Amino acid sequence: MHRVWKTNKLTLFLVSFLALVFSAPLYAEHPFTPFTAVYKVSRNNTDIGVRTHRLTQHSDHYIYQADMHATGFASLFKSGEVIEVSQWQLRSDQIVPIRYEYRDSDNEKRHAELNFNWQTNSVTNRVGKKPWKMSIPDGTQDKFSYMLALMQDLQHGKKKAEYKIADGGRLKTYQFKVLNNETINTPIGELNTIKLQRVRTGKKNRITYLWVSPEKHYLPVKIERHKDDNVFTMMITELK
Repeated sequence: MHRVWKTNKLTLFLVSFLALVFSAPLYAEHPFTPFTAVYKVSRNNTDIGVRTHRLTQHSDHYIYQADMHATGFASLFKSGEVIEVSQWQLRSDQIVPIRYEYRDSDNEKRHAELNFNWQTNSVTNRVGKKPWKMSIPDGTQDKFSYMLALMQDLQHGKKKAEYKIADGGRLKTYQFKVLNNETINTPIGELNTIKLQRVRTGKKNRITYLWVSPEKHYLPVKIERHKDDNVFTMMITELK
């Protein structure tokens, strides 16, 4: 029973990690081109899941969706699917979130839905039986859209970036900095990448790195999160 509880806890930690680290590719001729990317998820070099990301364009908005399901031994404890959806618009070359939703088919209590109202600069979150509402400044992002803003800023040459995120009933600040350039081997070939680190304070046991590929339009092709003795890795396996 202890092992099952520990595995479930690690699965929830992984899901939280996944919400932080992916974004859509950027193109010079069109800021956000629809795509599908597939990633292998592993923990300490053991495969535990597959995550698929899709960006679609609609008449007046975009939808960025991620679907995660466990594989191998992890599937014995996580049989369902985790889905995250960010709906947003591009206004004056700025990403403006409209709606964010999180769904876990194994745990309905974890369902969350954020709705942004830019006329009143506020966001309402319906999570379980505890909805909340708060004021937000211009430029606030959801837990997916801020990564799109980061990739856009990298395309424009920024070396450090900071974003306000509406999450959990409060406004959080995410910061990233560029570390160096690295060439890495991936299932889709050898890629020249830029390595970034999320800057955190007060949590020295948690380190997150991202490798984004300029030749793939700043798409993240590898992500690592270090926590205590565990290393969670996401590696791209397909892109179309």
